[in-house]
Amino acid sequence: MSDISPVEFGKLINAVETLTVEVESLREEVGTMKEQMTGARGVAVGLMLAAGGVGAGASHMIERLLK
Repeated sequence: MSDISPVEFGKLINAVETLTVEVESLREEVGTMKEQMTGARGVAVGLMLAAGGVGAGASHMIERLLK
């Protein structure tokens, strides 16, 4: 502790406090992004299932028309 001046020690404490605030902010942002990705993934799966259903229905109708 004697190798570092009080001014440098104060700067170090300030830097640690600033980094702590930034890390907490980034954690919140990552949490928000995870929630958005989960919701978006659900929408994407729903759209794929709907597209598959529409494709299957169209295929069935075309098959019936051609027979």
